[in-house]
Amino acid sequence: MTGTVKTILRSLRNSPKAPGDVVSETRLPRYLVLASFRCLEELGLIETFYSRGSYKIYVLTEKGQEFLEEEEAPSSLDGEEGVIAA
Repeated sequence: MTGTVKTILRSLRNSPKAPGDVVSETRLPRYLVLASFRCLEELGLIETFYSRGSYKIYVLTEKGQEFLEEEEAPSSLDGEEGVIAA
C-alpha cells in the first residue's frame, strides 16, 4: 500500500473526518486526498458517514480497519524466518 493511502486510513482510524480535515492533519495535497477518497470509497475501505449537499464526512469501514491492520502487521519475512541460506 502506498504511504498516501496508509496515511489517509490512519487519519480516519479514530474518528470520522471530512477530506479537508485530513488535508489539514496530514498536509497532503487536497487533490490527492480527494482522489484517494473516491478510490477508497469504491474499494469499500471508507464510507460516507454524513452528507449534506457537497459536504461529506467519511469513516473507516470494518474492511478498511482490517486492511490497515494487515498492512501494519509485521511480516514473517521481516525476521529471520523464511530466509534461505545460500
